[in-house]
Amino acid sequence: MRRSPLVIAAVLAAVVIVGVVLARRASHRTAVVTTGPGGGTSLGGPTAPGDLVIRMLDVGQGDATLITNGGSVALVDGGPDQNALGARLDALGLGHDTTIDVVVLSHAHADHYMGLRELFASRRRLKVRYVFENRDASTNRTLATLRDSIIARARRGELTYRDSDDPCGDGRPVCTITMRGGARLEVVRPDPSSKDPNDRSTAVKIVAADSSRFTMWLAGDAEREELAWFDQVGYPTQPGMRADVLKADHHGSCNGVTAHYLAEVHPRRVLVSVGAENDYGHMHEQAKAAYRAAGVPWYRTDRNGTITVRVPAAGGAFTVTPEHPGESLDGQSDRASTSGECRSMTGDEAPNAQRPRRRRRP
Repeated sequence: MRRSPLVIAAVLAAVVIVGVVLARRASHRTAVVTTGPGGGTSLGGPTAPGDLVIRMLDVGQGDATLITNGGSVALVDGGPDQNALGARLDALGLGHDTTIDVVVLSHAHADHYMGLRELFASRRRLKVRYVFENRDASTNRTLATLRDSIIARARRGELTYRDSDDPCGDGRPVCTITMRGGARLEVVRPDPSSKDPNDRSTAVKIVAADSSRFTMWLAGDAEREELAWFDQVGYPTQPGMRADVLKADHHGSCNGVTAHYLAEVHPRRVLVSVGAENDYGHMHEQAKAAYRAAGVPWYRTDRNGTITVRVPAAGGAFTVTPEHPGESLDGQSDRASTSGECRSMTGDEAPNAQRPRRRRRP
């Protein structure tokens, strides 16, 4: 039976409408990954202006920093306990059926990678798009299993797995990832010559869409050797390591800060990710003395809980908001943690990883 032109036109119009609706839904769920200029990566998708929000999560004696901007989500390290990380993600509405665009594992120590197992737990149904880590050799079976899971997903085309010694895959020392809200993550390769896992920490610089408004520097558990290396090679983006907020290196260890390093970074605030009554005496008195001498206030997760930094998209100054306001805003009333020796974490130690101790109140 011959159909009239009006019927055919109506059918074609319906097909076009359905196609547009499905395309819009698909673009809302996923973002197209494109290669950005200068060896960087854009997380793609429609630009969505939004506040840059950085949360240093209270996960016990370890590191986990969550960054969100314009719908993009990034996580630097996962802390010592997957249950602790999972609880924090759940509280933020990111625990199930969502996308973590970028994951950076700074180095192969358990208090940084153990929590990342939660991202790949099947019950979570999380989609992870990019993983950066230095792939240093480790005899730890948990890390090996985590890497196997990441590699399997990469082979299936579900994610991109990058060696942070060559973060963009083109020999550049820095790979820039642009989030949908315009903020940037600069993934900086670790010191290639160091044999110490701490001094092989991959660094991340967080830069607001307007770089003049805010930057934050995170360098895992970098100690004096790698701190000197960053300075020596001249961290190759402007304005170098200088940042408004500094994540204290190595949880406020005595060997995670120098006067010269503080002068280079010149932070206005320091955030310390540390477990209550930890076995290492973090935050160490030598670190406190260095921050006091530089006139820099600090917050610490064992006293203040999760610490949130917010850079408003509409303009204005950044804010730092602790979950539990405490006594250490100026650093002067932060009581001594230890008078003991200065020592580094070695191997795959993660003190108090499975049973975070009760937060000590002032």
